[in-house]
Amino acid sequence: MFIRFSRLIILISCTLLITACEEDLFPSNDQLSNDSVGTVVEDFTFTLSNNTTDSLSSRLQNADAVVLYFTMWCPVCETHMDNLRKNFKGQYGEIDFIFVDYVSGSIIETESAQNAKGYTDFDVIADYDNALQDSLSGTMGSTIVIDQNFIIQMNEDFKAGNELKAVIDSL
Repeated sequence: MFIRFSRLIILISCTLLITACEEDLFPSNDQLSNDSVGTVVEDFTFTLSNNTTDSLSSRLQNADAVVLYFTMWCPVCETHMDNLRKNFKGQYGEIDFIFVDYVSGSIIETESAQNAKGYTDFDVIADYDNALQDSLSGTMGSTIVIDQNFIIQMNEDFKAGNELKAVIDSL
């Protein structure tokens, strides 16, 4: 009996470690609050995984909007990111898609995760101090669209991308 219980505990522990989604294994189907939609954000700077600094204003000089996707590099996030790669990035060249790694804790770890997961074709923000996570209320799967006027047009979970497509199409 003890051996079976031990095996079960080990199996559950391994599952938690493998998924990398420990903080949100059972996400709610409730819609995230859209209180920030319509809010004007201040310009902000950020550090990318290649250790360069950039800003929202500089990204918006060459794009109609910036889409920030908050990733934990877990399987759910990877599914969303793959969807962004296949169904959005090429079709919406005037939109700047950037992933935000808010869990790795350092620029080196962000770059390592980016390379290991195969997303070198995207810029990834190393939000090692959780500044963006805190200021934009980002969490696993949060997708935030900021337009050229620095107005948040969307702040919700990615799901299948239908809401994102509708927002981008309306810009």
